[in-house]
Amino acid sequence: PRGHLRVTGTSRVRFRQMALRGELPGIVKSSW
Repeated sequence: PRGHLRVTGTSRVRFRQMALRGELPGIVKSSW
C-alpha cells in the first residue's frame, strides 16, 4: 500500500537521524 511505503520512508529518515545521534546503535546495525 502507498500509505505503508510513506510510513516506511519516514521511519528510515527518523532512523537515520537517530543513528547519527547515536541513540540506536544496535538497531541501526541490525537494520543496515
